[in-house]
Formats: sequence, structure tokens, C-alpha cells
Amino acid sequence: MALLAAVSFFGALLEAFFLVTVTGVAMALVGERPAVGPILGQTVALGHALLIAAIVLIVRLILNMAGVRTSADLAANVTTDQRFVLSHAYLETDWPTQQAEPAGRLQELLTTFVLRVNNTVVTLTQAVTALLSLLAFLGAGLLVDPGSTLGVLVALTLVGAILAPLRQRIRRHAAASAGAGVNFANAVSELGSFGLEMHTFGVERQISDRIDELTHQATGTQRRVLILTQSLPPVYISLAYAAVLGGVGVLTLVGVDSLTVIGTVMLLMLRSLSYGQQLATASGSLAANAPFIDQIRTTVERYESHAAGAGHRIPGAVTPLEALEVEFAYTPERVTLFTATFQIQPGEVVGVIGPSGAGKSTVAQLLLGLRQPTRGKVRVDGVDLRDVDKRWWSSRVAFVPQEARLLTGTVAENVRFFRNGIDDLMIVDALTQANILQDVEALPSSFNTHLGQLGAHLSGGQRQRLSIARALAGKPELLVLDEPTSALDGASESLIRDTLEALKGQVAVVIIAHRMSTLDMCDRIMVLEAGRITAFDSPANLHRDSAFYRNALAVAGISMTSKD
Repeated sequence: MALLAAVSFFGALLEAFFLVTVTGVAMALVGERPAVGPILGQTVALGHALLIAAIVLIVRLILNMAGVRTSADLAANVTTDQRFVLSHAYLETDWPTQQAEPAGRLQELLTTFVLRVNNTVVTLTQAVTALLSLLAFLGAGLLVDPGSTLGVLVALTLVGAILAPLRQRIRRHAAASAGAGVNFANAVSELGSFGLEMHTFGVERQISDRIDELTHQATGTQRRVLILTQSLPPVYISLAYAAVLGGVGVLTLVGVDSLTVIGTVMLLMLRSLSYGQQLATASGSLAANAPFIDQIRTTVERYESHAAGAGHRIPGAVTPLEALEVEFAYTPERVTLFTATFQIQPGEVVGVIGPSGAGKSTVAQLLLGLRQPTRGKVRVDGVDLRDVDKRWWSSRVAFVPQEARLLTGTVAENVRFFRNGIDDLMIVDALTQANILQDVEALPSSFNTHLGQLGAHLSGGQRQRLSIARALAGKPELLVLDEPTSALDGASESLIRDTLEALKGQVAVVIIAHRMSTLDMCDRIMVLEAGRITAFDSPANLHRDSAFYRNALAVAGISMTSKD
């Protein structure tokens, strides 16, 4: 920024000198005089004056191009730095904070938010350039005619004071517009995620009407900001012209005999107005962007204040994994888990069942360390999970969500999932364990085949098995699956069950399931009802002691005889 300021200032000084020289040459030609001047007490031959003007023009062009390069570098560096800051702040915050953010938040941060910052920086550089150029021209004017230039300077100061309330109004309305814009983006993102439901229920027109309504709400505040921002330059230029008239009046009153001085001062004043107009426009834009910059700052501060925990202890193993009187509440009024105490042994396969809202997903997130208990502890081989080194823990646990999410990339890229330590042999091994290697080998380029946008070239069952391969590629000691077969056909479910059966005794597996058939291989099953563990035992004992388990089997059409 300092280099840009210096280049702008000296460039403006050269421009002012050029205008003074050219004006002097023009006046000399009109007066049929062989020399320019006197200006600042000096006279210069016409030929020399023209040569000086040409040299000044070339130097000014060089400085201007240097300024353009400096400004472009500054904007690019700001974009890079802001994307770095925002992405790291978002990605390093804890899971509860990320989950509470609206859909597409990271994309919005790295595009819309960064664009606002970049626009602000560009506007700021324009404002600095305009201000320094204005000062350079006023300085040149003071050298030529101090009295009239001081009068113009006082007038411009008054103009700035008069426009201050308008800039404050712009900032207030811009803050409202920023809030409306965020609400609009969140609402549209939510509505856009209901594409399948929209077509199924035939509500395209209703959703379109809702978006139109949101658009009118958002553009109402935007319109007010634009009116105020765009009013600033014409109001400024009108007041500034009035200041020029005042300067001319001063010249008339004091009486100036030199036509060259009059012409030079007038030219400098008029050129100064263009820089003043740029400064007024920039000040309006800065006032309009200020609320967005404040929003970015508060967002980063919020993320940094909820950074993911980073313990330093390294247990001997992931299991035994135990919960000791664990309670969890999303809010004080919304307790989802009450005094849960249980233990998961090495290589044990545990199922978790219960009605919707019973706390199954909460248990999974607590076991994975994504959330911290409100009370009680989750211990890893005797060590509080909050004190465990996060990198160590992440390298030994894995998760398979209910809905498989794939990258737009190859099979290998999806299985590796940014983990550079996973080589091709580990990928093949994981694909084999997930019972999808044969499908992958049938693809045109095997595991280097590009799968299309978000894995669109695969079936639902294949995407889920590839998601399991991703989880197994890192050789986890704990694998948590959230209803992995709920939306799959019988053949795909059977293949996944075979995979889980093969993991028994090697990996501790926790399966959250609605389909009772998925739990055939479980050593024990946890029954959750209304946030409480009502039973945690073997399938045979649950059939005897748990009414919920017996009812779930009956609803699924499964009897203990058929299971055996």
C-alpha cells in the first residue's frame, strides 16, 4: 500500500506539472511569445517546455503502469490471504459450530465474502490514489496561486463535512442490506436442496413465488443503498463546482493580471474535481461495504473462539471405549442423552436402535469425538477423549454416513480422501473389504476412472460401498456407521452385511440402524428410548428382556427362530 501511495502521489505531481507546462505553452502561443512563463518566477523556451512535457508524460505513464501492477498484486494477495484466513477458520472450528452453519457456507465464505473484501480493498486503493492526487494538485495550485487554492481547499473541506451524514446513512442501510442478503442466500440454499421434492409434489410455482418474495425483500434494502451511494458523486460535484466558482470569484476580487496564472489555476481546480469525485464515490462504496467487512470479522472471531479441541495424550489403543454417566444437551431445554454408561470392547460389533429422536446420532457423534458431553466422560483406553491428540484419534476412527457423499473425481481419490499416507495397495485392499473391487475393475480405467459430478456414474449401493471402502482404507480401530443400508436394495444390503461380518473381531464396529436385519452380526445391541439406554445386551437376552426390541423384530417380520 505504501508503494502504491508513493506512485500515486508522484504520478499526480507529474500530471499537475504537465498541465501547468501545457497551459503555459498554450498561453505563450496565443500571446506569440517565444518562452513559457513566468511560472513560479521562471521562464522556459517553448521547445524546451514541450520536451519537458513529453518526458513528464512518459514518466507519468510508467508510474501509472507501476501503480496498476501494484494494485493488481495487492488485490490478488488480499484474495489469497482472505481465502486462507476464512477457510482455515471454518475448517478448524469444531463440528457443532460447522453443523449449525447454513448449507453452502464454505462456498459463500470463499466466494461472496472474499469478493466483498477484494472490492473493498480495490475501492480503498482508488480512494488513496484519489486523495493523494487531490493533495498533489492542491499543492501545485498553492505554488501557483496560494490565495485562491486555499479558498478552494476550505470549500472542499466544507463539502466533505456536508456529505458526512449521507455516508452515515449509507452505512446504516448497508448493514440492513447485508443482513437481508445473508438471509436471502440461506433461504435460497435451503429451497434449492428440495429439488426432488419440488418436482414430486409439483410445487415449482410456489417455490418460485417464495423466491420472488425473498428477492423483493432483499432488493428493497439494496435499492436504498444504491440510491444513496449513487447520489454521493452528483451532490459532491455540484458542491465542488460551487467551490470552483468561489475560487474564480477570489481571483476576480484580488485581480490577477497573468492570463497564464488564471488558466493554470482553473485547469488544476477542474482536474482536482475529478479526483475529488473519485474520492466521494469511493467513500460511498466503503461505507456500503463496511457492514460486510464487520460481518466477516465477527464470523472469523466466532470460528476461532470455537476451534476444535486439540489434546496431547496418546492412549495405548482406541478400545476399550467407554462412556461414564454421559449426558448431552444441545440447549439447556433440549437434553438428548441422560446418564449413559456403557463400554465397547476391542473387535466388538455393537448395534444401536431406538425410535427417531431417541439420541442415536448423538451417541455416534460423542463416540467419534465430534461433540463433547455436557456431563460425564467418554474415555479411550482410560484416557478422557477430550485430552486425546486429535490427529492420532482421527487416524484410528472412521465414519460411514447414511447418505454417501463422494467427491467429483476418481475412485482412488474418493477412497484416499486427501489422506496422502494411503497408497494404491491400501486402496485395493479397502475396495476388496467393501465388496466393490469387482465393480471398480469393470470400470473403463479401474480405480482411476472419473466418477462424474459427486459420483453420479455409480448406483446408490455402489456409492455406499465406496464410502465404506473410504472408511476402511485408513485401517481404523473403530468404525461407526449411521444407518448404512437404510436406502439400499436387498443385494446391496447383503454385500455390506458381508463386509461388516468380516470385520468382527478385528475392528470395533458401531452400527446405528433402523433395519433390524442389519444387526444380525452384532455381539450386543443398545436400545435407546427418549435419550436413555433402556437395554444393552446380546440379541438373545434382549429378546427376553426388552419390549422395544421384541416389537422392532415383530414389525420387521423377524423371529428369533429365523434369526438363529
